[in-house]
Amino acid sequence: MTPLYAASIYWHFPILLAVVSLVYSAARHDRWDRILREAVRWCVQIVTFLGGIGIVLYVVSTYEVSNLVWALIAIPAALAVVGARWYRARLKRRAEAAKPASAATTS
Repeated sequence: MTPLYAASIYWHFPILLAVVSLVYSAARHDRWDRILREAVRWCVQIVTFLGGIGIVLYVVSTYEVSNLVWALIAIPAALAVVGARWYRARLKRRAEAAKPASAATTS
């Protein structure tokens, strides 16, 4: 009988995820609060990305894939990418617009 801890090859994933996120965040920031905030953000992004890939692979492997299914997968994915790029550009424009106003009030 296989022991419980050896039943899955994915037991190392949470530890690896935490270590990679902390190392990447520590390379970018010096303060612990910023390191932890960035590490949590990275964990959420990685889990969301891998979970999305897992769902797509599950759907593709479980059901008979027709052109309609591919369209139902590709259209929301493309919309999500376009929406994320638009939102990031919007945030960047807001930050650039706020810089001169904050610089004028501090002078």
